[in-house]
Amino acid sequence: MATNVTEKDKALQEVIDWCEQLEVEGLRLANTLLMQRDMAAYGVVKGQINAYEKTADHCRSLLGSGSMPSEVPNQSEDAKK
Repeated sequence: MATNVTEKDKALQEVIDWCEQLEVEGLRLANTLLMQRDMAAYGVVKGQINAYEKTADHCRSLLGSGSMPSEVPNQSEDAKK
């Protein structure tokens, strides 16, 4: 990673790390469920693993893609004008 890491990239990397950890835990659980032949629970866990993987991939695609605004304008104030 570059030495000049933005706050956005730091936050994205935290989400990626979290998703990867949950993927590992999910794979362990899925393996146990498969050995127990609990296919319904196995399917649910595999779906969760897939969601974590897709989330991490999406976050990776956003790394280094510009900065997030430091302040978001209050939309309710804009609506009153």
